[in-house]
Amino acid sequence: MGRETFLLSDKIKLIEASFIKEGWATVYESYQPNIDDQNLVYCCLVDSERVEKYRQDTNWVIQYGSEGKPTIWGNGKYQTYGEKGIEPFLFSKHFNFSGGHESYLDISEEFVLYFNLYEKGRDKQNRKFYFIDEVGDLDEVIIVEPKKIKVKLRYLIEYISIRNMYFSICFDFMRLDSKSLAELNVEPLDKDCQTENSFYNCYIRSIIGKSQSWVRGKVILNPDRSKKSYHFDYENQTYEKFITGYDKDGNEILEECKKDDKNHFVLTYFKKEVLDKYYNDPIKYKVDSWRVSSNFFSLKIDNNVEKFVPVFLTELGMLPYKEQLHWKQYNISPQGGISSTYYKTMIEGSWVEHPETPDLFFKHKYKQFNSNWEKEFGWEFYKPLAKQDEHIFTSLHLPTSNNVKSFCEQVLSLTKLTIDRLNEKELEKNPLSENGDKGITKLEKFLKSKDIEIPDMILFLRTLWDLRSGLLSHSFSNANKACKKAIEYFNLRDDNYVEVATEIFTKSIFTLNTLEIRLLKDKTQHV
Repeated sequence: MGRETFLLSDKIKLIEASFIKEGWATVYESYQPNIDDQNLVYCCLVDSERVEKYRQDTNWVIQYGSEGKPTIWGNGKYQTYGEKGIEPFLFSKHFNFSGGHESYLDISEEFVLYFNLYEKGRDKQNRKFYFIDEVGDLDEVIIVEPKKIKVKLRYLIEYISIRNMYFSICFDFMRLDSKSLAELNVEPLDKDCQTENSFYNCYIRSIIGKSQSWVRGKVILNPDRSKKSYHFDYENQTYEKFITGYDKDGNEILEECKKDDKNHFVLTYFKKEVLDKYYNDPIKYKVDSWRVSSNFFSLKIDNNVEKFVPVFLTELGMLPYKEQLHWKQYNISPQGGISSTYYKTMIEGSWVEHPETPDLFFKHKYKQFNSNWEKEFGWEFYKPLAKQDEHIFTSLHLPTSNNVKSFCEQVLSLTKLTIDRLNEKELEKNPLSENGDKGITKLEKFLKSKDIEIPDMILFLRTLWDLRSGLLSHSFSNANKACKKAIEYFNLRDDNYVEVATEIFTKSIFTLNTLEIRLLKDKTQHV
C-alpha cells in the first residue's frame, strides 16, 4: 500500500467534494475489499434547531442498523424517532422468518411521497426511483445498489429546503498497513479538521504490528433558503416566446405565451415538421384536425392547413415547458390566417363535419365509408386492423417535408389500410369470381356483377399496388418494370414527394366517394 493510499487521500477528496459527483450525492456506501480496508458512508436529516451543536463534533448520533423507530417512553409519550432532532433518511431492515431471511435498505417514505417517486427494479437491493415529469418522462432520482445508494442532488436540496432541515453525510474510513509508520514516512496523528460544512477526525497510530489510518466524521449539506419548490412551483411557471408579427422596422415581434387580456386571439405559426415527433410515436400521442394530445397535455392546433400549423399563442402557454421548447424550434414568421374549418369551430363555435387537408379528410372518410358500407351490405368493406396495428391508422399523415423515407412510410401505410384490407372473402361472393383472383381483381368483378365499371379507379388502385415494390425498399433505382410504370403514372420525382403523396391521398378519397355514390343509399359529404 502506498503512502497516499494509506493516508486515505482518495477519501479526503470525497469529503472535500461533499460526496457529490456529476449532480449525484452518495448517501450510502459500504464495502470491505479486505479486513485492512473498511468503508462506510451513511446519512441522516438534522433539524435546524439542533444543527449548530451537531456540527461541533464527529459524532454521527445516528447508527447504521439502529436508526431509531417510533417509540413510546415510560411516561406514555409517543416519539416518531429514537433521537429528537435527528431523522433517518435510510432504514436498515432485517427480517428473519421460517425458511429464510432478507436484508435491505429502504428510503425515507416521506421523501418518496413528496416527489411521488415511481419505483422500479429487480429486487430491493437493485432498484431505482423515478420522478415522472409533466410530459411523462422518467428522471432518475435514487439509485439503489447492494453496496451503494445515490440521490440526485437537486431533488435532495429541494427536499431539505422545503423542510428547512440539514442533511448529514456521515463517513468512517479505515485502512491498515503491515508497514510501520516510519516505513510509510508518516507521523502519529489525532487531529480534528473542521470546515464550514464538515467536521472530521484524522487518526493515525500503530497497533499490534500494523499501522492504522482512520478518518471519521460528517459533511453537512445546507438548505437553500432562496429556493422555492423546483418541481411544484406553478406560480413561477416559465413561458417561452414565439413570433407573432413585425414591428415598424420589419423586425420580428416575440411574445410570451402566457395568457393575458390582450393576446387571446394572437396567432403564431409553425412548420409542419413540428408534428413529426407526435406522428412518429402514435402510442404516446394523438394528432387530429384540432389538437395534439397525450396523457399529459392537450394543445389546440389548426391542422387543416397543408404547409404550416397555426396556433393561438395562449394555447402554447398550457403546454409543459419542455413541449414549448419543442415547438419553439419550428416557429416561423407569420403566414396569415387560419383554415375556415378551424375558424368555424374555434371562433364561431359551429360544428364542422370534416377536416380540410387530404390526409385528415381521408381518415375521416375512411371510417365513415366503412361504417355506411356495413349498414348497407352487412359486412365491412375494409377489414378492421388488429389491435397491435392500429397505429398504422393513427399515425397516417401527409409527409411534412420532401423526404423519400417519409413518403414511402406514409404511402405504404395508406396501401395497407386500403388495398391490403379489402374484405376479399366477401368481395369474391359473386358469379364472376374465379380461383386465383386477387384483391383488386375481386373488387373489379364484384363491381361488374352489379353492372358497374370504373376503369380509372381500378387503374389507380393497380398502379398504387405496383408502387409498393419501390416503397418497401425505400429506393426506386432498382424498381421492376411495373413499379417504373407506376412512377411514371404518378410523375414521381426527387423534388415532389409531398405533391405526389397529396395526389394519392386525394385519389383515395375519390375512390371512397365513387364507391359511395354508386353503391350506397346513404350518401354523405364528398370532396
